[in-house]
Amino acid sequence: MTSREISPTCRLAALGLATDGMVRMAPLLGLPQLMAREGLNLNAVIHACGCTPELFSDPDNTIAFSSIGRLLAHVAANTSCAYPGLTLCRDAGLNVAGPVGRAMRHAPSVETALRTLILHLHLHDRGAIPYLCQDSHQALFGYTLVCADVTGTEHVYDGALAIAWNMIRELVGPDWRASEVRFFRAPPADITPFREHFRAPLRFAEQQAAVVFPADDLKRLCIDADEHRYAKAKSDLEFLGRTGDIGFADEVRRVLLRLLVSGFYLGHKGPDRAEVAALFAMHPRTLNRRLREEKVTFAMLFAQARYDLARQLLRDTRLTVSEIAYALGYAGSGPFSHAFRQWSGTPPGRWRDAQSSASCRKL
Repeated sequence: MTSREISPTCRLAALGLATDGMVRMAPLLGLPQLMAREGLNLNAVIHACGCTPELFSDPDNTIAFSSIGRLLAHVAANTSCAYPGLTLCRDAGLNVAGPVGRAMRHAPSVETALRTLILHLHLHDRGAIPYLCQDSHQALFGYTLVCADVTGTEHVYDGALAIAWNMIRELVGPDWRASEVRFFRAPPADITPFREHFRAPLRFAEQQAAVVFPADDLKRLCIDADEHRYAKAKSDLEFLGRTGDIGFADEVRRVLLRLLVSGFYLGHKGPDRAEVAALFAMHPRTLNRRLREEKVTFAMLFAQARYDLARQLLRDTRLTVSEIAYALGYAGSGPFSHAFRQWSGTPPGRWRDAQSSASCRKL
């Protein structure tokens, strides 16, 4: 036990996100019922996809994104439910994000709520990077999987975007509307379920999976804003973060991924250590020393972040290798392909083809 008391509702099952690529079960608790309605053999399918039925008994249990992708892809390929991610998360929002969702609900503004999610999502989800971009006219709230070996990602993104849309709507009220919703996936055969849920222009085969809305909405007050409840919920999150196994190097890597994903550095060499150190309110020498204590360097973490994002872009988007090289700050496709071959042992184009072939085989 610890001497610091937290809310009884602020419980994570042994902080079960000790491993990258895992997410809390909360958004998936309805999957067994969905599968049963579709006539699937629950135990057989769940075991075949690398998990156990017992996981669905507690929202704070955790599951690998690879298992989620296989489950959703199996449902889509073998039942009349073509879009299980969207179906499953149609009513999911702040309620499925546990203590992170509770803090968001009581935040003073939409921007504060979304930035709270960005800073603390690792307590709920250790396989994706959320990000928020804005200009004078519009804001873009996106979500990017950074797990490499996941099939059925289109269904995972369908669910994630449904949750993101629901969250913002819960924060500001049922009359809120998005400007558009962007998907990595190709246009679905039946667009009706997507139109009915999002009630906004839909754009497919995009470079982001994101909800786009007027930038002024970031300033809107949350309808359940409560200064004291928000402070308590934030305190709980900070305590959970300190008691978890996440080291400083992991925090730096997440920041690098978020900066790369958000596109602030497209066409440049990427964030340098001085910029990242400033985000942690420390001198670059202090950042270097902290990383050395964990036996890593800034260059190693930046390379890993680039590799993680490169695989995601190759798998989930239709960007060319040259476009991905530019997005990651390389001078051209040659240097990027050389780096990718060093990381993976294979050229990026061949890696992409292998992922497509593996997805087809697993279906």
